[in-house]
Amino acid sequence: MNNERIYDLLIAALNDHKETFLLTIIAHPEQRMIGCKILLWENGDFYTESSFSLDFLHRLTENCEKPMKRKRSTTISFIFNESLVECFVEYFPAPIHLIIAGAGHVCEPVAEMGKMLGFFVTVIDDRIEFANRDRFPNVDEVICQSYLQYFKEVELSNKSYILLLTRGHKYDVLSLQELLKREEKAAYIGMIGSRRRISGVFEKLRQNFPEDHFDSLYTPVGLDLGAETPSEIAISIMAEILKVKNKKSGGSLSSKIRQYAKMGFHE
Repeated sequence: MNNERIYDLLIAALNDHKETFLLTIIAHPEQRMIGCKILLWENGDFYTESSFSLDFLHRLTENCEKPMKRKRSTTISFIFNESLVECFVEYFPAPIHLIIAGAGHVCEPVAEMGKMLGFFVTVIDDRIEFANRDRFPNVDEVICQSYLQYFKEVELSNKSYILLLTRGHKYDVLSLQELLKREEKAAYIGMIGSRRRISGVFEKLRQNFPEDHFDSLYTPVGLDLGAETPSEIAISIMAEILKVKNKKSGGSLSSKIRQYAKMGFHE
């Protein structure tokens, strides 16, 4: 059975940041149905090229509700028309979206590290000489567009991580104004800049937005590692993003061991 179309749609859905479940029939009273596949999305939409009845598909999706809520791969079984049906449910989480606004010298190592860590990486800049495939051959998207327009339209969720590495104070303000007014919120917005630049941005934004709108804003961006070079700054930034994503302290792993050592490693 040729499932090329199924896999093409699966890849397209993940590139569109949609969590997807791939269902494979592993036991069915009709031998020809074993191995057939169905794509299923969170909103209940599905796609298959096999000739299942609508009653069967609705029964199948009903039985997928628990693994969909738990967001994990598993095997389900149920009775349909007095016969046992088994199905392997494979969970494909939407990749975390790293959006880097500003394609300058810090962006390049950040984008590389983002890809190494499995993020779906988008680079956005309003200058064609910066936003091009020659400079970023390995990222998922390179977009040449105004920051204002991009942040008005881009899909945001709790899997969106945004870095503002733009070349000027005014671009940060424009970008943040669009991001902070959106109903959908990103998990993280990091902004690079000096104290003077940051204070100027906050001064303008606080006139229009309440304090709680800044909860997901991290600036100056990155962990305090004494980073100076673009590569060191990129490590500092990505370390902070991992800290936020994984809900960890960002402290040294050796700190607890040192405490145990002082007590002689006794409970």
